[in-house]
Amino acid sequence: MQIFWFFPTHGDGRYLGSPEGARTVDLDYLTQIARAADSLGFDGALIPTGRSCEDPWVTAATLIPATRKLKFLVAVRPGIMSPTVAARMASSFDRLSQGRLLVNVVAGGDPVELAGDGSWLSHDERYEAASEFLHIWKGVLAGDKVNLDGKHIKVNDAQLLYPPVSKPYPPLYFGARPMPRMIWRPSMWMSTSAGASRQRKWPRRLPMCGRGPQNWAARCALASACTSSCAKPMRKPGLQPTG
Repeated sequence: MQIFWFFPTHGDGRYLGSPEGARTVDLDYLTQIARAADSLGFDGALIPTGRSCEDPWVTAATLIPATRKLKFLVAVRPGIMSPTVAARMASSFDRLSQGRLLVNVVAGGDPVELAGDGSWLSHDERYEAASEFLHIWKGVLAGDKVNLDGKHIKVNDAQLLYPPVSKPYPPLYFGARPMPRMIWRPSMWMSTSAGASRQRKWPRRLPMCGRGPQNWAARCALASACTSSCAKPMRKPGLQPTG
């Protein structure tokens, strides 16, 4: 089991869902979190994406020199950026951090926020576009020249000149609510996602545990109990197409 921390790039506080004791986020505070997570031995830390958060790529890049082993799980929304641009960003970050990049694929999101970012795709179409995005992203990072005439994305002779440290590409993580079908298999499901829990057929109780602090121990215990049955299928590197 891998244990990750979280960078609260939308603000932090003492109590969930309450402004009491809240604080704004600045570089000094994020650096404190990064150094603490690094020294305490966490495998990595998630940096979220969205209009209410600081940019995850900029945030992660500023924290590279403050850490030694901590890996950065950077959230990426396939529907609002080019796969080749995303691949160049991932490769540069992976090289400059000496292989400490992990990528959290975020195909879903709030439709209102997505529309503000120029994405008008339906739920199923977002996952179709994410599949095409990842086909290109993985291919160029693995050193291939990619051509794709897809439903949502088209590229000709896409390639990457500066490869990443991680081979064939940085590990991909995925957490989602119900999907139309299983389009790919990630390196690891994010165990706190209710949707991921259902996809891996974890105990039905897990999605019902809630997100409050009083339920955190229960969620961790259930996730740990599932490790023996779920871990082996999730260890294959990278996202593999299913068909």
